[in-house]
Amino acid sequence: MQELPDTTVEPLFCGQLELSEPTCMMHHMRPIRCVAFEGTLTGRRFYGCPVPQTEGANCGVTEWVDKPWHPILRNCLSMLWDMYHEQNCGRVVDKQKYEKHLAKLKTENDKLCIEYTKLVQDVSKMFDWQDGRADHMDYQKAVEEEEFEKKKKEVEESARLEVQMEKLKLAKEQRCILQSQADIIKNTRKAMKEVEQERDLLKIEKVKLEHVVNELLKDGHASKEKLDKIKAILDS
Repeated sequence: MQELPDTTVEPLFCGQLELSEPTCMMHHMRPIRCVAFEGTLTGRRFYGCPVPQTEGANCGVTEWVDKPWHPILRNCLSMLWDMYHEQNCGRVVDKQKYEKHLAKLKTENDKLCIEYTKLVQDVSKMFDWQDGRADHMDYQKAVEEEEFEKKKKEVEESARLEVQMEKLKLAKEQRCILQSQADIIKNTRKAMKEVEQERDLLKIEKVKLEHVVNELLKDGHASKEKLDKIKAILDS
């Protein structure tokens, strides 16, 4: 029995199966209708266990509704999923780089704050020692603190904007992933329809050719031996 694959929501094929059979081997419960959304199984309908699957307790697919896809369609699905995983990996790497860069900025900001505070203290002490006037020291200290608070707010505002932009970027990427899922299902159905149409056309052409061979045999045209070989090929 094949392990239960990842699934996607399909309104036209969902809910619990009304009949009591088939049931999963572990829980013996009525299965639910599911649509696979994983690798070359994408789009195939099946009946699965309604109990949430945990590690080490995968009931597997109870029964497949659709037969395995055509090899050409499976190759297309495999290529689409490879492209998706490659792009998703790039997004994860970009996010990790951004988080490292943000952490580096924060560390530099904290270090700058410490150095600036020390500089303010040193300057204040210098003026106090040089002038001996407490009012001048207080004024200078107030100016330095005001500049420090201003720069601190600028750095915090810059960091806040960067975080906000990253959230917007992640939200956009999530919408793109959902759209990609819908496109994969749509393209899968389109490919299935094209394969079925091509198969029907081949059947029609085969019937026409068989009819022509039979007519030629009846009328005695051409070599009977060659026509028999052609007919044998069509019947195989």
